[in-house]
Amino acid sequence: MLKCSDCGTELPEDAKFCLNCGTEVAKIQKDVYQVSAEGLVGKVKEIIRDAKVRRVVIKDEMCKVLLSIPVTWGATGAVVTLALAPWLAALGVIAGILTNCTVEVEKI
Repeated sequence: MLKCSDCGTELPEDAKFCLNCGTEVAKIQKDVYQVSAEGLVGKVKEIIRDAKVRRVVIKDEMCKVLLSIPVTWGATGAVVTLALAPWLAALGVIAGILTNCTVEVEKI
């Protein structure tokens, strides 16, 4: 069975939308990167340039989720930079606390 990427509800294999929250069901590919704190912001900026990216999740050494960034592409085909500014500021704070972290990227 599939699970909704937003709410975690189990879905039938042929579902196109989540029965609980209405999120579109797409085949999600996950890429995982191990990043040092110094390279965290740069790596996230690099990842976000990919139009297939839907969510970026930052985890600490204990695999605890610290930050989950939804990436929304506008009609112009570009991520709105102003919408990402608070997330990048939060990444800077996280980078100051951690030594290493995991960046998990969800792509369609």
